[in-house]
Order: sequence, then structure tokens, then C-alpha cells
Amino acid sequence: MKLFTCCIFLLVNIISARDWLVDKITDQTTIGKTSLGTLLLSNTLISREFLLDPDFATIDFRDLHETNSSILRCVKPEAVITLDGIEYNIGGVLPNTQCAYFNRTDFWKTKSLDTKAFHFSTYEVGVPKAPFAYTPKRFAPADIEWPPKGIHLSVYFKAPYFAPLSHKYVTVVVNYEMYDGIPLLVKWLDVIDTSGRGDIDLSFDSIEILAVNQPWSPFGHSWLYVETNQPPGHGTNVIWAYDAEVNTIPGSFPPSVNCTYQTDHRIIVPLVTELSSFHVHELVIGSSDEERSALAKHRLMRLLAPHTQENPIFFHMINGSSPAFRSAIDQMAEVGFEMLIYSDIAYAKSKGIEVGGYDLIALTRQVQVDWMAIDPTTGKPRDSACFASGWYDYLLNRTLAFMDRTGLIMVETDGPYGGYSCASTDHVHHRNNDDSIYQQNILQGKYYQILRERSVYINQPDYYFYQGGSKTGMGYNEEQYSLPRWMDISVSRQGMFDDTYQRIPTMGWMFVPLTVYHGGGDAAQFEPLVQHQIEYEWALAQYLGAGVAACYRGFRLYDTNETKALVTKWVNFYKKYRSILIRDIIHVRRADMQSIDSYMHIDPYSNDIKGLAMVFNPTSDPVETTLPVPLYYTGLTDTAQVSEQENTWQSYTLARDYHIDLPIRLPALGITWFLIK
Repeated sequence: MKLFTCCIFLLVNIISARDWLVDKITDQTTIGKTSLGTLLLSNTLISREFLLDPDFATIDFRDLHETNSSILRCVKPEAVITLDGIEYNIGGVLPNTQCAYFNRTDFWKTKSLDTKAFHFSTYEVGVPKAPFAYTPKRFAPADIEWPPKGIHLSVYFKAPYFAPLSHKYVTVVVNYEMYDGIPLLVKWLDVIDTSGRGDIDLSFDSIEILAVNQPWSPFGHSWLYVETNQPPGHGTNVIWAYDAEVNTIPGSFPPSVNCTYQTDHRIIVPLVTELSSFHVHELVIGSSDEERSALAKHRLMRLLAPHTQENPIFFHMINGSSPAFRSAIDQMAEVGFEMLIYSDIAYAKSKGIEVGGYDLIALTRQVQVDWMAIDPTTGKPRDSACFASGWYDYLLNRTLAFMDRTGLIMVETDGPYGGYSCASTDHVHHRNNDDSIYQQNILQGKYYQILRERSVYINQPDYYFYQGGSKTGMGYNEEQYSLPRWMDISVSRQGMFDDTYQRIPTMGWMFVPLTVYHGGGDAAQFEPLVQHQIEYEWALAQYLGAGVAACYRGFRLYDTNETKALVTKWVNFYKKYRSILIRDIIHVRRADMQSIDSYMHIDPYSNDIKGLAMVFNPTSDPVETTLPVPLYYTGLTDTAQVSEQENTWQSYTLARDYHIDLPIRLPALGITWFLIK
């Protein structure tokens, strides 16, 4: 017995000592009944426990990897919907306890059944399904698993006894997915009408409601990160607020989160056969450390939108003449660029270059009158197209036909952005104002999913990453590109440093105005390239060294052998170390233009290079200093081997906080990089 107890304690200590951001977690997600008859879904990093009797409810949502504590302080419905004006809770467990904290003893004694709720019927267990087909391309990481491994739990609910007859044909399916090796839960609803009548009006009121303990909310330490799979500003909202109990339990701070549709009017959608809600992503970080939170969110993105890790080097051609275009293609092939935004596809393909085009699909535009959005107040067309009109079919069909005929494999879409509601009753894809935003969002996502399944590389202006989009602007500001070159380079490096807390490097693109863009004249443009070699090299080094694609916009990539050598040098560097340059960034020192600045890529799972640090000296003086480099997230624990630009390897002993002090010697306006293993 003593040996058994010791083994259990040892196992618990081993599990708690593992760090999922550093160690490879191979535990599989499991689901099963507990001794209390509850259903437990767990992957050893988090768990969610469900009551099955007298009805279905989440009674625990636990962090097992960081704080070993429960997120919840009270039981709430699994979701809330409205059918024909009647509001229904999904799951009919009433806790009948105070909700300042979860008194489980009282809960088991006092819980009761809400007879007006949709009630638990059955559940099914399966594996996660991919929302769209995806085959990794363009040097994406070799460790992508699509769909992710884990467990899909579908829980079925039926209408209560006293519901109208038409509602008794409705089934609500609450879907949960938990994945191996990441403290993430994804949840969404499917609502199915089996009557075939199609005359029920549906509103998704709450996809997820959680009553959480204070530290997990933004009012505490933000240990729980909650987002939806829709771009911000597209009619969905994650609302953090204090429950009404804040006034009934003096001294308590009961925060809750409600994931819902949020527009200027109630969304009411005709339930013809089946409708699905947006997805909610619940990432249990368990820490308020900025770097750790960023890395956790990045893992979520890499898992659910793995295509965002494709990162071709692309050029935006501004001269449409055939000789100039072919000259640019020849230059790209010479120096190793991989993608072009323009035409003459056949010639580009012969040189191994992928080609894409620009498509203006912003909704704020004029299309034919019967495709315009109708203002519900005036009854007249807005200054905006409706994406749920016939314009969607026209746009999609023309896009696909053009790609099929030309061989284009990349598209840069200017839109669609979040659309206005539309009161038209004649549009093919929506009924009226009430369902117009819901249907526009569905079709916008479908547009990108279709392109993704064709392996099209997509630059888009909004966050359609979970629908298949590849990249969006990083700190995009067109006025910035008219700044003097050195100022633009400096501001951009600061922007990349800040933005890579929010996104992985390959999700964003920067801009290099080789020729004048909107203004700024000779001071802003990089042409003639030979006269601005220092700035040109800095642009190449800081973007390629960050793993961030930049849009090099002009009519050529080099104008002399010297500038050709510059481009070739940094493109070769990027391609040689691409596997780590597209990995996550650790923020070492932000650029202030008064001393050195640095960021470092890390790959704790690599058997060779675990870190690559870029170091810049933007000052006009030589710098000799020591740079503290944090190595915890490389996975190194005792010693590190470091090489500056592939020269002699030096051994360093890690301090107790896993950093090393790296000697830096850089000339004025100097750049260097270090390999770490």
C-alpha cells in the first residue's frame, strides 16, 4: 500500500512538473464515467466534468497543468437559445446554491431539475473533424496534424414536455472538442429541425456561459482566454461581466463570461433543417505572464489554423509591361523569391514562381442595385453590398473560374469586412434584416474555406484565419510607408516586436516601398537600391529574420551585383533556417533606437537548433555590451551551445532563471544572429 501511494504521488509530481509549452506531451485525451456517475473529459492538462442526472451540466472545469484548481464557482446552463420567442436553457440543472464559490456538498444535496429547459437525451463520442480540407504546402512545418488529435463529444438535448409541438421536433447538439497536448476546449451548437416544415425562428443567445472564479477573468489575472472563430467585429462577442449575485453576496466578486451574437439588433434565423453557431475557443493558460500567454495563444492558432504557418517570400510587381514583368520573374528566380502578385502566369510557373492577384471585395462599394444592402430604417440601399445576396455567387464563381483558367494560386482580397445588416427580403441567401449578418458571416467563411481547399494562399485584411485565410497586415498603416526609410524600418521593427505577442510571425505581413507608395518621395523609397544598401539590408534582415513576410513592392529586386548579393544573402539565410524562423518569437529587448534590440525564435522540440536570436544595433556608434537571453522556452536546462553566424560554438551555463548573458559586439548599424542548441 505504501509503495502504491508513493507511486501515485510520484506520478502526480511528474505530471505537474511537465510544461506543455516546453515538453512534448504525448498523453491522449480520454473520456469516461467517474465513480460518481459523472462524465469526465480530460487530456491531463485540463478536464471538464459533466453531470448526467437529473440532467446534463458542467460541474467542473479544471486546470491540471498550472494551478491545479477549478475555474468554476457555480453551475450554469450549457447554452441558451430562443425558438419562436420562447427562451430555453440547454440543460436543466438548477444548482439552488449561492454562487460566490462552489459548495459541492450543498450542490449535491440541493440541485433540482428545470422542467422548462431542453433536457439531456444521449451523447456520442468520436474524433475531431476538420472544418475544411487542408494539405500542408509551401514548407509548412512537418509536425502538422490535421485535423488535430483528440476527442469530439456530441451531447443531444430534446425539448421539454410543455414545449409547443413544433419545438418537439428540434434537437440541440452541444459539441465539445478537446485535443491532445494543449489545454484547450472548443465548443459550438448545432440545432436540427426534423419536422421538415422550416417555419421555426431561432436565436442563438448563449453558446457558452461560465461562472468563473475571479483570477480566471479579465477582472482578475486573465488566466482563461476565450475567443470565437469569427473575425472581430463580425457580430459575435465574448462578454465578461459580473453576475447579478454581486449585489446579493457582499464582498464577493462573481465574474462570468457569455459568448453570444452581438449586433445592433437581435439575430433571428429561420431554422429550415440545421443551423450551427460560431465556435468558442477556451484556452486555460493559468498564468498572467505576458510571454507565456502569448505562446499559449500561438499554440492554439497553429493547432486550429495550421495553414497560417506557410510563409512564402513574395514580391508585388507594379510595372505591367511584359518585358518588365519577365525581368522581375528572372530576378526572383535568381535570388530565391517564391511568389508574385501580378500576371503572366505561364512564364512565372516556368521559373518555379507562384502567382496571385488582387481582388477588391470590400462591401463598401457599388454593385448592381439588387445586390446592395438595404437600410432597415429608410428602406433604401446603403453604400454597401450585401454578401448574402446574389453578389456572393457572382463573386465566387468569377473568382474560381478566373483561377481555373489562369492557374492563379494566390489571392490578395481587399475585404470582405464585417457587413451591415440588410433589410432586403429578395436576396437569395437571407430572409430579412434579422438573419442578414448571420448569413453574411457564414458565406464569408465559406468563401475562404473553398479557396483553402484548393490550396490557394490568401492574404486578407481581416481575421479569417479559422476559415482558411493565410495572412493579414501586421501593424498596417499606409501613411507609415511614406515615412523616411530609416524611420519606417525602425517603427516597423517595434511593431513586429509588439504584434508577435498577439500572433505568430507567419500570420502577418509587413511592407517595403521599393518605389514611392502614397508619398514621401525620394526619402521614403528604396530606389535606387544601390544607393540605399544599408536600409535595404536592414529591411531584408529584420523581416526575414523575424519570419515575417514583407510585401516588397516595386519593379525589381536588385539593380547591381551588390544589391543582388544582399538579397541573395538574406533569402538564403531564411531558407536555410526557415524551420525555426517560422516558429514562435521570444521577446528579448524591444527596439528603442538607443541601444541594441533583439528577438529570438525558439523550437523546444528540435533535436538540433533550439533557438535563433537576431540582434540589431540601430545606433550610429559601435556597441559592446551583454545581452541577457532567456532560454527557458528553448527547452534547455543546464548548458547551451551558442554560435554567432555559424562560427565557433561557445558553451554557456544557464542561470537559475534559465538565462545566459551573451556578449555583443556590433559596429554602428550592425546586424548579427546567433544559433543556440
